[in-house]
Amino acid sequence: MTIRALGLGLLLALAIAGAGYVNDRLLELESFNNGHLLAISVTGLLVVAVMVLNPLLFRLRRGLALRPAEMGLVVILMMVSCTIPGRCLMEQFTQILVMPFHWERINPGWRERDILGMVPPAALVDSADYDAVVSRYVTGSDRPRYPMGLRDGLARRWRQVPWDAWAAPLAIWLPMIALATVAMVGMALIVHRQWSSHEHLQYPIAAFMAALLERDPSQAYGPVLRQRAFWIGFAVVFLIRVNNGLCQWFPETLIPVQLTCSLAPFGSTWPALYRNPWVWGLLRLEAFPLVIAFAFFLNSEIALTMGLSQILWAAVCIPMVGSGISVVTDYDIGGWQGWHRAGSYSAFALMLLYAGRHGYLSGLRQALRMARGGAAVAEVDAGACWGWRLFLVAVAGLVVLAIRLGLSWPVAVGTVLLMLMTFLVVSRISAETGLFFIQPGWQPFGALVPLFGAYAMGPTSIALSALVCGVLCIDQSQSLMPYLTNGLKLGERLRLRPLPVVSWSMASWAAGLALALVVVLMVTYDVGTPTQFYWSYYRVPTLPFRAAEPAVLQLQATGQLEASEGLAGWERLLSIQPTRAFLWAAGTGFVGVVLFSVLRLRVPWWPLHPVLFLVWATYPLSMMSHSFLMGWMLKKACLRFGGNRLVQRLKPVAIGVISGEICGALVFMVAGAIYFLCTGAKPIPYRYFPR
Repeated sequence: MTIRALGLGLLLALAIAGAGYVNDRLLELESFNNGHLLAISVTGLLVVAVMVLNPLLFRLRRGLALRPAEMGLVVILMMVSCTIPGRCLMEQFTQILVMPFHWERINPGWRERDILGMVPPAALVDSADYDAVVSRYVTGSDRPRYPMGLRDGLARRWRQVPWDAWAAPLAIWLPMIALATVAMVGMALIVHRQWSSHEHLQYPIAAFMAALLERDPSQAYGPVLRQRAFWIGFAVVFLIRVNNGLCQWFPETLIPVQLTCSLAPFGSTWPALYRNPWVWGLLRLEAFPLVIAFAFFLNSEIALTMGLSQILWAAVCIPMVGSGISVVTDYDIGGWQGWHRAGSYSAFALMLLYAGRHGYLSGLRQALRMARGGAAVAEVDAGACWGWRLFLVAVAGLVVLAIRLGLSWPVAVGTVLLMLMTFLVVSRISAETGLFFIQPGWQPFGALVPLFGAYAMGPTSIALSALVCGVLCIDQSQSLMPYLTNGLKLGERLRLRPLPVVSWSMASWAAGLALALVVVLMVTYDVGTPTQFYWSYYRVPTLPFRAAEPAVLQLQATGQLEASEGLAGWERLLSIQPTRAFLWAAGTGFVGVVLFSVLRLRVPWWPLHPVLFLVWATYPLSMMSHSFLMGWMLKKACLRFGGNRLVQRLKPVAIGVISGEICGALVFMVAGAIYFLCTGAKPIPYRYFPR
């Protein structure tokens, strides 16, 4: 861990955090986070560095070339910063705190029922000066009458932000964001040794990055890049992607390489397929070379499970819908599919805790200084010990702040624990399957509402729980823990100590968050919030109030509204009345995960992994399941005709394919930015990563 590695890593991390929102939402260029856990802005620069930049430095002078551990630290710091500008946080954070006032003016029913009154005034911006705080946030400020220099322009943008109106909500939410982040750091440290050393998970993303970074000090290129197989895989996929991208710009000149095939005729033959709400993905055969290549880093059962996920979901869903069961689901508020995955996530988390119970309890005892049996401190993982301390303090702080916000203690505890559970399970999915784009498809409050019932939970708790989820965990796949989990494994492969890595990662994250918040508010009050993005402009800011409004109407109609709002914590627990549909949906998910876990352990030939219940009927797998199945078939064929030796010989080809696909995306990201800077016009988008 050197000064130049820290300096370069912090600089690039701040660049991603500070410029990400402007690039993604205002200029609408290729997103920095495109690729999510395999972010193009990070992995693309890594590939270019190991292929071009580092070898050039090596030829100039060997000492100039970055060592693998130095480049690994830079990559980890950049990965951590990717959590800031995207959907995890800044994409909608400021909109959540100000846009409800805009939508209240448009919706007379909200004003009549005082829907915004369910949220403490300090939790949202102070809208007393509506024009200065809300209107200018939406439309932007007047343009200056004369050109201004950089310093004067920055000073003008700073003065345009009504900082006083933002002080109270930032004082509430920034500590909660920080504590949620600390809790994720703690969990990542707690599970790292168990997952990496005891369960020997694959960590495909970290394995891919480590393979690129490995290099002998006497060589300009690593062992993978010195193999012809790598360059063949890289060249084929890179040229395909560049050609297809240029076809978007010159459709009358070039011919694209087709990677998509429609299976719609099957729908005409079997109309029952259209009972499945995800039929569009099932009948769209799209090949993602990157996903096919990742199958070479996976166990066969996982690749097969991911590949069959949508076929198996259709086999289950079609009879259900035919028998009259509705599987309609709102991504954020809930429904049958979301409740089903909530049960699946709960069972999977319990199985994870059970599998690692001895190691986790040992670390907890040492963290609490209650080690028994004379165990030496050296026998305890220091990272897990500190992870437990961070986790316990952060969870306690989160629960206290949630209660101070206005949540009753059962709802506060449930919201926090379910939120942290989703972070844990999403990280496990990434570490075990290599899935770089994950959507749980449910929110903690969306599971608590049908579990408690409208009366027991109450409209205010529904709104506040939804608000907490909207700020802290609206998109768990872009949260810190999955990035850090892969980063810790990468650091382990490169012999970086976990605690210093985590310390510097948190320092860069804190600096990046402060920079991003200032940049977002300054540019938004200057040019206005992007109204073309339905997700951040309407859906997330109105989520707490759309979720609570049906409960308000129901309880008003039955005359129970005042009684519901007046319930104390224990009274809410005693009044729980879960809905029948929720119990069936969550129960099937819970039982399915437990059953598949037992079968996997007890039946040697069992081919499917319980991760099936976590990922089926989700957007990422609807796009990529066919590619996983292709990868499984290709790997199986290699094992059948060439054995494991052939699979290992083809791994450089797979690494080249992944690198070529990422570099192809990076080319059009950079080309789009150059085109915008030269012309001021938005480039023609060419986005082939699923999102």
